[in-house]
Amino acid sequence: MIVALTPNLSLDRTLRLDRALVPGQLHRVPEVSVAAGGKGPNLARIVRAFGGETCVAGVVAGHNGAHFRALLAAEGLSGVLEDTAGETRECHILMDGASAHPTEINEAGPAYDADAVARLLARLPAGRVAVCGSLAPGTAPDAFAAMLRALGSPVVDSSGAGLQAAIESGAGLIKPNEHELEALTGQGTVASARDLYRRSGVPVLLTRGAHGAAYIGAEVLEVQAPMVEVRNPVGSGDSLLGAFLYARQRGEPLEAALRLAVAAGSANALLGGPLRFDPAVARDLVPRTAVSIPA
Repeated sequence: MIVALTPNLSLDRTLRLDRALVPGQLHRVPEVSVAAGGKGPNLARIVRAFGGETCVAGVVAGHNGAHFRALLAAEGLSGVLEDTAGETRECHILMDGASAHPTEINEAGPAYDADAVARLLARLPAGRVAVCGSLAPGTAPDAFAAMLRALGSPVVDSSGAGLQAAIESGAGLIKPNEHELEALTGQGTVASARDLYRRSGVPVLLTRGAHGAAYIGAEVLEVQAPMVEVRNPVGSGDSLLGAFLYARQRGEPLEAALRLAVAAGSANALLGGPLRFDPAVARDLVPRTAVSIPA
């Protein structure tokens, strides 16, 4: 079981605009999709697509929270959810067909609720926990670190204070992208990830966008991504992590797991996001990945 715990769940609205985005002007939306959103649900979709056992965990609120529950159930994804005051946030993904990357507009979400989090942690099933995404507003770094310690050695995919707390609490793995690693260490490179691992003992799965990913731990390995036509890159990092955790939980060696992970991230970008993910496409891309051992 891979438990995808997201501290700040959302409703993700993907809007396909009728023309290139121009600030200050009217745009019409010929196509819209709404999904139970956040990094954890995206990760869970990929694990399930490959045939793994998974569930989504987090705190929801208000009418949007009820909508989130309904959407998750409609997909057939298992959820361990607690309610709090306020309103689950909405995140808007604007696709205009012209920009290389969508425009994303994310609301803040409901405030951190220590009681709801405690109830949630008490209900989590046994399994590998991946804590994914930004922190709820008002989350104290020490409260987040305490939650991570209570979870044992979780995987953490966050940024800023969340990533720092993961290092300080001795997470089992962190998954920053290059910008997030640069904010943490001053450089978003494999060399800085090596130094971080030496200092903290926390392995790093460094995602590098179209360039692939690198794993830095007791072993160091880099995988170059195949070239694909990018339709929607949103969720590619989540897809990469989901495939990596799935493969490692099945006992796959590091190289095979990292190659599948990079292929899954590329497949996500090619197919248009986690809702359109096809594991067969990811597996077909694996031979087009390239493995190297960084100097």
